[in-house]
Amino acid sequence: MFVARIESGLAGHWVLVACIFTAQGVQAQTAKWPEKTVRIVVAAPPGGGDDFVTRLIAPKLSDLLGQPFVVENRGGAGGLIGQSYVQKSIADGYTFLLAGGSMAGARFVNAQAAYDVLRDFAPVSLLEVSQFVLMVHPAVPAKTVKDYIALARRQPGKLTYATLGAGQIPYWSALLFNSMADIRALEVPYKGFAEAVSDLMGGRVDYFFSPSSTAIGYKAKLHLLAVTGANRSPSLPDVPTLAEAALPGYEMPSWRSIVGPAGVRSEIVATLNDAIARSLAMPDVREKMITAGFEPTPSTPDELSRRFADWIERFGKIAKQSGVKPL
Repeated sequence: MFVARIESGLAGHWVLVACIFTAQGVQAQTAKWPEKTVRIVVAAPPGGGDDFVTRLIAPKLSDLLGQPFVVENRGGAGGLIGQSYVQKSIADGYTFLLAGGSMAGARFVNAQAAYDVLRDFAPVSLLEVSQFVLMVHPAVPAKTVKDYIALARRQPGKLTYATLGAGQIPYWSALLFNSMADIRALEVPYKGFAEAVSDLMGGRVDYFFSPSSTAIGYKAKLHLLAVTGANRSPSLPDVPTLAEAALPGYEMPSWRSIVGPAGVRSEIVATLNDAIARSLAMPDVREKMITAGFEPTPSTPDELSRRFADWIERFGKIAKQSGVKPL
């Protein structure tokens, strides 16, 4: 009987402890967010489009949510350093990633890309959709996309195109263009946009798919033949899409989003998603983004997840058609 009473007392004690820990867990789950600085990691060096968009909205998020949102550049390895860092971060709502559309195609070109975008990251919101622009040197005897395709077909394997290395949007844009136009050309990889545009202007490379934000500044010096999106760019309304100019069905826009490590609480995602939508709707943010060639485009987390799934499928098809293998 004495032993039984001790066991009963211990049982009661453990039930009490369990209740205490359960209550603490519920309190932690419902804590106000954010309560400290939030980091947004940009997996690229300062100064590019990723950096511009993130630094534009970060102070707005700070104002709306009452805590600092800081931008942290972690470039290197084609974005893998920053992306992997966020993937492995604690999913407490204080570390997020500026995620470009190229992440959907990383697995097809880079054997080191061990993450699964749909499994390892929590989608928050799309930020913007923008165009890339097919640019050629003025000395090239082609005024339209159809002219350029005809020129390339007459010189199989002789024309060159600039990329920023495998997996970036200029790379995928060129692969899709070459495949749909049935042309053969040589890739010349560059470390950055400045070097690629410099060689294009110098006639050392024949064509390049440049971000519209960069192309706008070279409109008087280079031929802008077409944009890569489904619709014309608001910042370049006179430049046709590749689909309407020569290749029906062509679509390869650039886009950026915010994601966190998998497991971020849904209420945190919802709060940040709402703040992003409000930030993108602010007149000064919209004006600066559109002037730079970016179209503010918020989304729900589910819409962003579906976008990633769709683009994984698209990049997979392009890689298969072009014979691309991860290296």
